[in-house]
Amino acid sequence: MHLLVNHPYAIVLTAGLLERIGAPLFFSPVLVGAGALVATGQMRFDVALWLALATCIAGDALWFELGRRKGSSILGLLCRISFEPDSCVRRSKMFFEKGVNRTLIFSKWLPGISHVVPAVAGLSGIPRQQFFIVNTLGSGSWILVLMLAGYLPVERLHVASAVAPIVFEASLFVLAANVGIKYVQRRNFLAELYKSRITPEEVNQMMNSGARMVILDLRHPLDSVVDPRTLPGAIRMLPDEVTRRADTLPRDEDIILYCT
Repeated sequence: MHLLVNHPYAIVLTAGLLERIGAPLFFSPVLVGAGALVATGQMRFDVALWLALATCIAGDALWFELGRRKGSSILGLLCRISFEPDSCVRRSKMFFEKGVNRTLIFSKWLPGISHVVPAVAGLSGIPRQQFFIVNTLGSGSWILVLMLAGYLPVERLHVASAVAPIVFEASLFVLAANVGIKYVQRRNFLAELYKSRITPEEVNQMMNSGARMVILDLRHPLDSVVDPRTLPGAIRMLPDEVTRRADTLPRDEDIILYCT
């Protein structure tokens, strides 16, 4: 908050760029704080909004082009820096199935996948013009709402010195709590996962020995764009289908789940 008050435009520009290229920072509280500073006359609303929008466009354009050229390797990198590395790509692809434009417009409001969506858009091959227009609309709406969330209470109550830090700190607390909860959930999930994990070498030995087993390939259809290969005899199935189709799977054979 101290840096934002003393160097408002520089912090909006720097925080926005770092956050959009994948640094573990939160841009949302900065936008809320910027809105509060606008209400106190320390920033201009239009300049702050255009700066923030420029950072979003630049960062998202970078990931879009990398996704278009590098495909799944970029998605793997994004998952490693995402706050939800175990589900970010899958969730992004599922949202894309429901509508490209809607996903691009609302992606900034979806924690854990907002960085992945531009790369998935590039991988899916949608036209550049469509991506830039719709993504700019979504980014601008997100920035405007967050800045108004900081601006309106201060402007109405005329207690900027008290309200601005509270709004900013409350936003930080909520976001930090969300990250903390997801971190604990992920640690518990990984602990359970490694108890039942089987290595590729063990699967190969079972296949060579003729062991009876069922392999479920859980990769999304978009993964086939860059790598159409699959394991011999594997059944293609999305993760959400496993529970629904459990009755169709044999109960006397090992079931191996496979994904990238």
